[in-house]
Amino acid sequence: MLIPHQLPQFTDEIVLIIVAAKQEGSVYRASDGQLELIETFRIPTPHFSDNEGMPHERGKQESAAEKKIHKEYMDHFEKLFRTISVQLKPTQLYFFAPSHIAEELKRFTQTIFRPIPAKDIAGIFTRHSPLEVLELIKQSR
Repeated sequence: MLIPHQLPQFTDEIVLIIVAAKQEGSVYRASDGQLELIETFRIPTPHFSDNEGMPHERGKQESAAEKKIHKEYMDHFEKLFRTISVQLKPTQLYFFAPSHIAEELKRFTQTIFRPIPAKDIAGIFTRHSPLEVLELIKQSR
């Protein structure tokens, strides 16, 4: 999609915009006035029936489920970054995510893409449109 002229155009740049939260994420490529969705995904929440544990064990199940979701989530991002790194050599990264998630994702990207400038905008932005995300980038510059 064409980026409206009042928003950053990323001329002569290849920018990866990573929007992430607890279980869902989107990755966009912005360059030379174009914005392209690379991928969007959501890790489903596992559901346990009442007979899968005694009431005092349920907290442990939720904790185990959260760890499983988080590991699957981070693995998905790492695999995605490795896949796109073959074709894409970004010059800058933007992370729209809670700070603890952004820090984990940065570790992958700095290893996979090499150390490149990165900017974090902390919060949950998965319900924002791509244009709203671009507006936040404009405001942060």
